[in-house]
Amino acid sequence: MRIRRFALAVAGLSLVTGAVAANPAGAEVQGKPQPRAATGAEPIVRAKAATGACSVVVGAVTAAGQNGGYRITATRPVTEEEAGSYKMFAVRASSTWFAWAGSGTTKYFTGMLLVGGSLYTAVESYKTPTTTTPVVSWKRLGTGWASFTSIASSRYVNGQNVAERSYLYGLSTNGSLYRYSINGPTGPVSAAGSAAGYKSFRSITTIAETATYDTLLGVTKAGGLYTIHLPKTTTLKGTLKAVRTTGFGAYQQLVAERCGNSGGTLLTGFNNTAHTATVYALSKAKGSQTVVNTIGSVALPQNGTVHFRYITNTNLIGE
Repeated sequence: MRIRRFALAVAGLSLVTGAVAANPAGAEVQGKPQPRAATGAEPIVRAKAATGACSVVVGAVTAAGQNGGYRITATRPVTEEEAGSYKMFAVRASSTWFAWAGSGTTKYFTGMLLVGGSLYTAVESYKTPTTTTPVVSWKRLGTGWASFTSIASSRYVNGQNVAERSYLYGLSTNGSLYRYSINGPTGPVSAAGSAAGYKSFRSITTIAETATYDTLLGVTKAGGLYTIHLPKTTTLKGTLKAVRTTGFGAYQQLVAERCGNSGGTLLTGFNNTAHTATVYALSKAKGSQTVVNTIGSVALPQNGTVHFRYITNTNLIGE
């Protein structure tokens, strides 16, 4: 099944010129939306392929601001289904884009982006079950983000299908990891702690979202792969465990997706120089005892420099 085109279209051009106030993100958000399960009507659906292999849906933005994406499936060999490409705008980093349900039939995706030295939130709104080209809106949440090199978000959804808590994590060149509370689907964000000791890390992604903790998976500049266990306490304090000390240095970004109900993770590493994705199957994270099986690599024709995950309401349970 081919992924439907998900587009920021011409509206994104205004973001580059700074004309943000003319199209605030809140304009397309009605009421207090709750997350809902994926259906065939949504533009992007996380699902298993017909073969039964797990898959992940990722967005891809090029250096020139061309936006597209893929469904990458852990078959042997690994396969990719390409989404339509369209002009967006250049971004330095992106968090996960989450699916939400608005009033009536409206469905939308929201994500956090780094553009220059600012943090933005963006919304793709789909008004009807047959809408394939969204209405797009955005707003700038703040400046002072020039030192951040990688961001990752978590959203814990409880048994009543309500997003109980959302965080944004940011990795800075000053060697610190920062946490922010995301207040509502489109922000704003508020500081929720920081911790030093992360100067060796290149990028981060989320692999676990629970009521009491989040877990990030980080790649170091030396190619190591580490879990960062972060309790949801007032003081941000992470516990690091080495999964592998070498072997992951080729990847500028990682994207993790849940695979099954036993804590398995489908991990995809993106080499933005070779324009390839390599897929791994990880057991539930247990430090160096974590099983890491290489599934294979696949060429990515869209030449993205920033990759990010699209998701509905399934918590990650990788640790």
